[in-house]
Amino acid sequence: MTPAEELEAAASLLRDRATAAIHEDRTTWSTGHTLGSKSPVVVDDQEKPSVLIETYAARLEAVNRYLALLGPATGLALADWLEQQAATLAATTHPAWQETVSEHPLAAARAILGTQPDGSS
Repeated sequence: MTPAEELEAAASLLRDRATAAIHEDRTTWSTGHTLGSKSPVVVDDQEKPSVLIETYAARLEAVNRYLALLGPATGLALADWLEQQAATLAATTHPAWQETVSEHPLAAARAILGTQPDGSS
């Protein structure tokens, strides 16, 4: 798989997953607490959540802050960036230039895909 193909595959996977996590056009998530037990949660709407991720220990609130940060809006923005990087590479006329792509977009793509630099899992 070429670097451009890796970037495109990661963008596609991320876009699919982020889009599937959206309910009623809610693309941002936030942290909060349940009404009863006051357990830490991540929700897509504080008043009427359709996404509710609950943790059972206060020390896990850091996990919730991380999950809220990486909600669908962030996933869609990252997918756009990866697609732009893929399009830039695909438009190059010199095949060897594809191998000089910055390591950061490829590292992100490979983390999303769960692959190694040679394309293996």
